Amino acid sequence: MYEIVKEIDFDSCEPNKLIEGILDEIVYILGNKRTKLFERFDELFDNITEGRLKDLREIKDLRKEIQALYLDSSSLYYVSKKLSRYISKDVQDEIEFAYERAEILITRSSDLYNIYLTEVQNELNVIIKKLTSISFIFLPVTAIASIYAVAYSSLPSNFS
Repeated sequence: MYEIVKEIDFDSCEPNKLIEGILDEIVYILGNKRTKLFERFDELFDNITEGRLKDLREIKDLRKEIQALYLDSSSLYYVSKKLSRYISKDVQDEIEFAYERAEILITRSSDLYNIYLTEVQNELNVIIKKLTSISFIFLPVTAIASIYAVAYSSLPSNFS
């Protein structure tokens, strides 16, 4: 927090302006993080749909970062609600917009799991289709071999 406040160039030292300046800077930082996470999301989405992603590690890492952003955004949103009489409506709207965008991002990130699992399921379906075709070819041969493997001459003696 000190690093954020240290970099801000405040216009005045009124308490309301100080709070608004800090909140604006935090919204800006969260917006930059959100933009980078959206870019990574789009890149992962492309990798999944093109079949280049074979591991869940990247999805899990992205999901953790998105959850952290969402927690920060929601904390900021609820702090702004408590400070609503000290900050302007524009700042409140910016914070609410950042919170809503973080909600959208976290919802979309859960869709990555579904897309990934669908792609894996499609690959398994292709493998099972090939195995079924192979077993269909060998099924008649196996049936004929099992019929001729029975020794008919010894069947009556087995019953007695």
